[in-house]
Amino acid sequence: MSKLAEMDPEDGGYFQQRFQDFDRRLAEADKKWLADMKPYRGRKVVTYHNSLPNFAKHFGLNVVGFVEPRPGIPPTPSHTLDLIGMMKRDNVKIIMVEPYFDRKTPDSIARETGGVVVEYLPSVGGVKEVTTYFQLFDYDVALLTKAFQSTK
Repeated sequence: MSKLAEMDPEDGGYFQQRFQDFDRRLAEADKKWLADMKPYRGRKVVTYHNSLPNFAKHFGLNVVGFVEPRPGIPPTPSHTLDLIGMMKRDNVKIIMVEPYFDRKTPDSIARETGGVVVEYLPSVGGVKEVTTYFQLFDYDVALLTKAFQSTK
């Protein structure tokens, strides 16, 4: 924000005001998101690969495994069986995947474990009605809370 004001001093006050407004709205929205996710802090989830570390940390989710052992490396049958075994043993019911990944393996794992696949949006525009950062988090938090409630 200060760089913008430096580049356009006449509008510095406008940039500051817009930043403060955004910061206030973000703090208010985050309180709601954290409250919605609070009952699920510590819950174990599996993700397609390690693409959610900041989201998981912020909401207290415990990522315990990945469908893809390494990004871009398809899961082997033995890795998939190990993941299924761990999910059954540790009662992990949520598999989070981005919409651009093949669902065949995650859906198969969910069937074997009694879990659900949550196809979350990684960015704005993933569905037509999600056009802002706030809508993105509203959408993803609602998906997750519904999935957690359905897999108690």
